[in-house]
Amino acid sequence: MKKRKQKTEVRTKLLQTGLRLFGENGFNGTGIKEIVDEVGVPKGSFYNYFKSKEDYTVEIIGFYSDNLSILWDDFLKSGPKDPLGALRYSFEMIISHHEQSEVKTGCLIGNLAAEISEASDVCRQKMHQATTVWKDRVSKQISQGQTMGTIRGDISADALTEFIWNAWEGALLNMKIKNSTVPVKECISLLFDFFLKP
Repeated sequence: MKKRKQKTEVRTKLLQTGLRLFGENGFNGTGIKEIVDEVGVPKGSFYNYFKSKEDYTVEIIGFYSDNLSILWDDFLKSGPKDPLGALRYSFEMIISHHEQSEVKTGCLIGNLAAEISEASDVCRQKMHQATTVWKDRVSKQISQGQTMGTIRGDISADALTEFIWNAWEGALLNMKIKNSTVPVKECISLLFDFFLKP
C-alpha cells in the first residue's frame, strides 16, 4: 500500500513538473532528463510511469485539463449568479493568476498545439478533447444567459463559444509576446462589455 502511494506521488510530481516546464520552455525545450532531475528520480524510472515522451505529454494534457476544469467549476460557483457575470469573473480570475506569474506561460493547449499538433495525432486528439470539455462548459453558461436575455441571442451559443475561444487563445499568445496581461484584459473587456451584450 505504501509503495503504491509513493508511486502515485512520484507520478503526480512528474506531471506537475512537466506541466510547469512545458509552460516555461515548451515541449521541444524540455527534456526527460531535466524533468527527472528536478523530481529527483533516475531517468530510467521515468519509463515505469510513461511509455514515451508522447505518452507523457498526453497525460500532462489530461492532468492540465482536469485541474483547469476544477478551477473553472469553482470560479463559476463562487462568482456572480448570472451566467454572463459568472463567465467574466472566471476569466478575470484566470487573468489574476497570470498577473501573479513572472513568466507569462499562456495556455498549455495553445502552446502545445503550435508545437506538436501536426507531429503527434494522439496529442492533437487529447487537446481536442480538452478544448471540447472547456467549450461545453462555456456554451452551457452562454445558453443560460441567452435564455435569461443577458447575452445576445442572434448568434448560437456554440458559435459564440468558438469565437470566445479563438479570441482568448489569440490574446494569450499576445500576452506571451508582450509579457503583459494587457492583451487578455482588453480581450475580456471587449467581449463582455460589447460583443456578448444583447
